[in-house]
This record gives sequence, structure tokens and C-alpha cells, in this order.
Amino acid sequence: MTHATKDVSYEWFLKADLSKFKGMYIAIVDGQVVEHGDNPREVYEKAKRRFPLKEVVLWKVPREEVLILGL
Repeated sequence: MTHATKDVSYEWFLKADLSKFKGMYIAIVDGQVVEHGDNPREVYEKAKRRFPLKEVVLWKVPREEVLILGL
């Protein structure tokens, strides 16, 4: 993942409404949640099969509200 992509993903994560995915892993491709579930490997692999030429970003959505600090 490039630094620019990391920044875009981070900004997207801060602004996105992910309340329906609390406690789950999500796979993001081009700013869209394309897969979700409890097993990170399965979520990533499903997304990669669907979008083999795209970068897949995997996030764990917190169950509770958390403070995210940008360093």
C-alpha cells in the first residue's frame, strides 16, 4: 500500500458510516465495502477473487466508538 493510498483509506474510514459492520472485518475496494464478515482471511480472499487487479484494504470495525489519532 502506498502512502497516498493509506491516507485516502484512513480519511475514508473516518468519514464512513460503518455502524452496520460493528465488530466485523470489511474489505474496501475503490472506496466501497465489497465484503464483510468475522474471518479476516475469508473476507480478504473473497474480495481479492472478485477484484483480482484492485487493491483490497482490510479493516476491523470497532464494536464501540474509539478515538483514532492521526500520527
